[in-house]
Amino acid sequence: MLAHLLMLLLVAAPPGAPRASSPRYLVFGRLGAWIALDVSTGKPERIPVPAPHLATTLALSPDGQHVIFTAYEKVAHNDVMYRWDWKTKNAPVRIGNERGFHADPAVSPDGQWVYFAHHPRMGGPPGQHEQRANAQLYRVKMDGTQLTALTDEPGCHLRPSFRPNGDLVYVHTPCRSNFRTVHLMREGQAASGPVASGNLNEPVSSPDGQRLVFVEHDEAEALLKEWSSAERPPRILHRFRLMDGSSARVQFGATARELYFQDDEFVSRLVGRKVTRLFSMENVP
Repeated sequence: MLAHLLMLLLVAAPPGAPRASSPRYLVFGRLGAWIALDVSTGKPERIPVPAPHLATTLALSPDGQHVIFTAYEKVAHNDVMYRWDWKTKNAPVRIGNERGFHADPAVSPDGQWVYFAHHPRMGGPPGQHEQRANAQLYRVKMDGTQLTALTDEPGCHLRPSFRPNGDLVYVHTPCRSNFRTVHLMREGQAASGPVASGNLNEPVSSPDGQRLVFVEHDEAEALLKEWSSAERPPRILHRFRLMDGSSARVQFGATARELYFQDDEFVSRLVGRKVTRLFSMENVP
């Protein structure tokens, strides 16, 4: 029964639900260095976040106009969140809460909302925060209004992303171990039970809504895994090296066949079993 319910949640979209078009941009990078890849042209472009900000996490709106990033602020003693109009070059504007930890922004398919991990107390990311200062899922309008908490339960809630029908995918962790679980949220309500579990991160849904892909760490290796059914375990798509603390930033391209990911300095594309190295992030002007 549970397997059947989870599969319905994964592949079915309610009538009238907003559907995401194929992404125009994919974002890669890490602290202080971020790259946007135009899927239609294959051209990478550096995102020059204005100084003195050093973006720790970053996302783009579907149209590529708005950059949402988090950066450490001395006054707040924590990572706060900003909206920056990349194309107009206006100064970044604070959105989210005035205090506390902000991370992992994700822009909704309609471009109206920013979903993110947040807790309003001091202390920093999972494993470094005060007792019970667990990161919950929040959302805020692109203009910084209507800040709303979506979860309120033990453990940290991280890495929100969207399925084509607007459902939310996120990671839950007890914060004191590497054990994490992937969950689905529909209309503000979590589904029954986890979709996948382990030392994993970065879940993302395929454009057709029928698969989830995530990265799992296995000692020195990173495993790119695919989940498609509660009736069988996830299968390994690719093995590669990834430095501790680094992100593979796995993302789908224009179709469900192509995956893009980064392994430290390079961005690659995976189609079937074939991996093509596309560019070095250091060489992007």
